[in-house]
Amino acid sequence: MKRREFTKLLGMAGLGAVAPLPAGVASAAEPYSGPFYISLAAIGGWDVTSFCDPKMNQSGERDINSWANSGDIQQIGNIPYAPVAKNQEFFERFYQDMLVINGLDTQTNSHDDGRRHTWSGRIGFGYPSFGAIASSVIAPDLALSLVHASGYSETAGIARFSRLQNPDLIANLVNDSQVEADNTVYGLYEDGELDLITQFQDARLNRLMGSAQLTPRQQQGMNNLFLANSTRDELQSFGDLLPNEFEADNDFRAAQLALLAYQSGLCVSAQLGFNGFDTHQDHDEDHISSLEKLTDLVAFIYDTAEAAGFADKIVLTMSSDFGRTPYYNAGGGKDHWPIGSAILIQQGASWGNRVVGATNEVHQALNINPSTLQIDSSSSGIRLEPKHLQQAVREIAGIDQSSISQMFPLNAESVNFFNSSIQTN
Repeated sequence: MKRREFTKLLGMAGLGAVAPLPAGVASAAEPYSGPFYISLAAIGGWDVTSFCDPKMNQSGERDINSWANSGDIQQIGNIPYAPVAKNQEFFERFYQDMLVINGLDTQTNSHDDGRRHTWSGRIGFGYPSFGAIASSVIAPDLALSLVHASGYSETAGIARFSRLQNPDLIANLVNDSQVEADNTVYGLYEDGELDLITQFQDARLNRLMGSAQLTPRQQQGMNNLFLANSTRDELQSFGDLLPNEFEADNDFRAAQLALLAYQSGLCVSAQLGFNGFDTHQDHDEDHISSLEKLTDLVAFIYDTAEAAGFADKIVLTMSSDFGRTPYYNAGGGKDHWPIGSAILIQQGASWGNRVVGATNEVHQALNINPSTLQIDSSSSGIRLEPKHLQQAVREIAGIDQSSISQMFPLNAESVNFFNSSIQTN
């Protein structure tokens, strides 16, 4: 069944699988080639004092960072960074295309609350992720419009996400007339059998969709089945791109599959990430290795996209549940700290090579003026929160005024994040 036939049947039955497309958005029946929005979560609470908001130790105080006893803060362009992990390689490569947001107050030490707050802009329950909003507004009926691998997954019912984790299962789903096991391909149907099965299945679904006796749960079930059937042909373009070998690491493989989903014209946004940042013990060793993996993953995303010719389409947001304490605990670890950071990366962006927001020498958030972006302790100053981050990414995507975004208002003050003429440090 084709997408147009499916949508027509839904209208006849009084059902709606997807929200109507907003003005100016191309039909999602066409391959999508717009910006690709990636949310990359450092799950567990990252230590930005050893990354993009570096801090030196203060005389007579507890050490904030071990590296500060023998190293100095480094800087490339306008962006300072800590001299650990693979930070130099990362910042030197991406600083021109990077906006660092420091002093981001998540207002919590709870993982669940921090994750929800960071990626939805609201600490309470019920708000969808940015990825869900973007896919719902831009191309809600693409087969793989929202790919979710890790991190915050709330959609609030406005979008469906796809998990792309097992390449073998994906290949079998795309090529549903055959299965592969033990390097052997087995055909499931004789010639013409699958078409005949599909024909009778569609006829039965058509009859059921026209029934006035369906319960809401049955309606939703019919809706989901129609969606699955209607995207079968579209998934073939994704299947055609699947390589013979995939990345061995699960998190890199998830990124690889998300990039292939975008390359096939079927994906608007992806939610990626991995655990390893909740370092309550052995912080220096464990956290540094996680930071190295994080920057390696960003490099892999852009290397893969550059090889395929769409690196300039990627809009990547990096953040975490919250930050880590500006001191070590008795076990050599760092505990939860509500102040964190976020990083936006987009090739050629006019707002690159800039830092917005600030913290003091012991990593406490400072208020800034939302217009001038300067530190401002007066009544005009505001403390940056995840709602300001989420408002910013909505603005980048051009969906901040959409009806879907208005369903989930952030009530965030307007912050002049993207005015490149403002010197922030």
